[in-house]
Order: sequence, then C-alpha cells, then structure tokens
Amino acid sequence: MYNEAGKNYIREQILSAIKDGRIKMRPRWHFVLQASLLATGGMIVSLAVLYLASFIVFTLRETGAWFVPAFGWRGWYVFLLSLPWLLVLLSILFVVILEILVRHYAFSYRRPLLYSALGVLFVVVIGSIIIDQARVHDRLFRTARSGRLPFAGPLYREFGTAQLRMVHRGQVARITDRGFAIQNIGGEILFIIVTPETRFPRGMDFGEGDTVVVFGDRDDRAVRAFGVRKIEEELYENMPHLERRRPFRLPVFSQ
Repeated sequence: MYNEAGKNYIREQILSAIKDGRIKMRPRWHFVLQASLLATGGMIVSLAVLYLASFIVFTLRETGAWFVPAFGWRGWYVFLLSLPWLLVLLSILFVVILEILVRHYAFSYRRPLLYSALGVLFVVVIGSIIIDQARVHDRLFRTARSGRLPFAGPLYREFGTAQLRMVHRGQVARITDRGFAIQNIGGEILFIIVTPETRFPRGMDFGEGDTVVVFGDRDDRAVRAFGVRKIEEELYENMPHLERRRPFRLPVFSQ
C-alpha cells in the first residue's frame, strides 16, 4: 500500500514538472541518435587507439628498441628514451576519451571506474598485439617506402626508418676477426666489435644472413657492442636475402 502511494506521488511530481516546463519531453529519435553517435564515436576512437598502439610497437621493432630491455637496466633506459612520446601521449588521450564514451553504457557505469579502465586497457593491448602479429604495419611500411602511400607515407618513413644512437638493427653481412659486420636498413655497413664484456642474452647461435640487434656506442662505422641479440624478423626488402653460411664464433681475445 505504501509503495503504491509512493509511486503515485512520484508520478504526480513528474507530470507536474512536465506541465510547468521544468522537464522537457524528448522524442525517441533523440535517444536513438545519441546512442548512434556514441557508438560511432566509440568505434572511431577504438580504431584510432588500436592503430596508434600497434604503430608504436611496430616502430620500436623496426628501430630495434623493442629488443634492448634484454640487455639490463641500460637497455631499459634506452628503450624509454626511444619511445615516440608524442604518439604515446596521443594514445593515452584517446584511451581517456574511449573510457569516457564507454562510461555512458549501462554495463560500465554501474561498475567501478578502475574496472572499466582496466577493461579498456586490456582490449587495447590485446588488439594491438593481434594487429602487430598480422604485420599490417609492415605491409604499409613497404608501400610507403615505394611512394604508394600518400597520406600516412611520411609517418611511416619518419618513424620506421629512424636510426637510434645506441641501437643498431641489421643483417649480418659477414663474420670478421673482431666480431662481424651488419647492413642496416639504410644499406650502410657497420663493423661490430665484440669484447669480453659483450653480452649475448639469447646466445651466440647466429651467423651470416641472420638479423640481429646490436646495443652499443657507435664511432663512425664501428660499434663497440655492449650486447648482441638475434631476432626472428623478416629481412628488409631492399637487402639481399643471404643464405646462412658462416656462423658467428667468439673472437680470441689477447691476454
């Protein structure tokens, strides 16, 4: 009885507010349009976040910075310095916008903010990994280098071919007495000097024709290697596909 009276009271208050103009009735199409705009905006922002996040991973792989944390704290330091921070901040902005849009849906606003934010972040990370594994950006990068990608071409050419000061990715061209030589993405030959302090976190099972990342200081065309890591990556299309011939052997160091 009390509940029925309470419902009637609320109904009367709402009808009174509508008559007085304090509450405006909106047509159904208004809510349909609002929901459609939210869904479209969420989809566009989601695609933008996935594109940027996967593109960041792609640029780190292409420059070799993705692999240098294996060389310890110095590697992590260079990795953080090598991040395209403008793209990272832009991705964070899109994630915040996406979270705001997601909060408009009933399944989200009834849950704590932390849960929905972690859910959005999880989807972005998984989606970025899937896109990266599909090598979407690799194909776009090759198209950009051939001049057949008019809009995003400059973006791929700038970030995809960036050369880092202490990170050198390339194909082993030949084995030398003091280490080996690699050819980088620009076709430049770098001579890698291996010392007793050089670290091999994934072992020394590599040779001519393999792709490696070298971490070390460069002086002209010589690089004193702090660390060397073989990576299982596709070769650059403008480089000769060498068959693996002479394997790497640790040089004999004089006492």
